[in-house]
Amino acid sequence: MVERKRALVVDDDDPIRAMLSKVVSRQDLDVDTARDGEEAIQQIDAHNDYSVIVLDLMMPRVDGFGVLRHLSAHHPDMLKCTIIASAVPESEILRRFDVPVYKIHAKPFDMARLMDDIRACTGS
Repeated sequence: MVERKRALVVDDDDPIRAMLSKVVSRQDLDVDTARDGEEAIQQIDAHNDYSVIVLDLMMPRVDGFGVLRHLSAHHPDMLKCTIIASAVPESEILRRFDVPVYKIHAKPFDMARLMDDIRACTGS
């Protein structure tokens, strides 16, 4: 049996997280979710095999920048499959974090473009 690829959806907004999880799962991916950066880091450390991470930035406890720093320090290869989906302006993101991620999508994001980027990351 072939193991399915995994995705992690990280967003503190319950409806957005649920919607993204549902849409991403339709890409034939097993989807884990996290409500904040602390949960995301726990998931990443436990599974460290995500084909794509969809990451919000403005969250409680540990924000998305904290997750990006953790990825950079402990799982740098995962940055190339990280897609930021946030209301934070791209110029602010680039000013605060200079390690490249796969793509940045501003909220409200274009779902078709986001799904294209998820498929590109996962090779599906």
